Amino acid sequence: MSNLPKHIYWAIENETARSIDALYRRKICILARAFSIPITLLTASDSPKLFGGLGLSKKKLAELHDQREKIIQQQLADLQALFTKKHVDVSYQIITERPFFKAAINLVKQNENAWMIAQSSKKIGISNIVWQFIRHCHIPVYIAKEKDWQLPLNILAAIDPIHENDKTAALDHKILTTAIDIAHHCQANLHVVHCYSPLVLTEHSLQKRVKELHRDNFREAINAFKIDSNRTHLVSGDPVEKIEQLCETLDIDLVIMGAVSRNSIERIFIGSTVEEILPKIESDVLLIRL
Repeated sequence: MSNLPKHIYWAIENETARSIDALYRRKICILARAFSIPITLLTASDSPKLFGGLGLSKKKLAELHDQREKIIQQQLADLQALFTKKHVDVSYQIITERPFFKAAINLVKQNENAWMIAQSSKKIGISNIVWQFIRHCHIPVYIAKEKDWQLPLNILAAIDPIHENDKTAALDHKILTTAIDIAHHCQANLHVVHCYSPLVLTEHSLQKRVKELHRDNFREAINAFKIDSNRTHLVSGDPVEKIEQLCETLDIDLVIMGAVSRNSIERIFIGSTVEEILPKIESDVLLIRL
């Protein structure tokens, strides 16, 4: 069974985001073509709030709202035409409910085989909508950044084979199978990393056993996937720092990471590694959850 998406939802929250840089559009177009899947553009109906404070009549407010809707529709139609020229099937939907992120998540609730895409830039950093998708969206979230890439991709899959339970073991398996499927369709060079923080122990023998435990579990996790040993990386140190270094050294285009739901209302658990690494690396990030 393939772990590739059958649909891409691209969340474009506001007018600034709809003025899409060609870089984001080109990368998402490449993914859609590689997977042979359609895209749906999701955007908010964003009539300026200040209209409500101008003392205008209901008729005038309705006229202004209609004007805004037509502008948004034209922007989306222009985007749609650009994708159509590249032979990508694109539709769009304007969301009127607030907050936008929650309405977008509800819209895709019945679609398990999809990705939610949101963009990030150095200027705005990791936006609130990206964090909301990461915390609440049940499908994989793809954070598109400003790093330019072409096929073949360089992919880094980050796993943690020191399992606390069966759920984290299943997450590693899903990360690896997804990474392999993407690599196959995107002519990618796939690297896998397990980074662990060394324990400060006075007994050298215990330090050695800890290192061997991480090594053996890492090997066991990747052996079934027949990944080139030259592209597997077991590193000791601060995970954020080491993954950031690997991304630079290997010129990584896409990092695939995981997160696990940990509480009764099934909010996604955001570990410190994910929270810290997202703003620091230039690579796109695909966050997979269980």
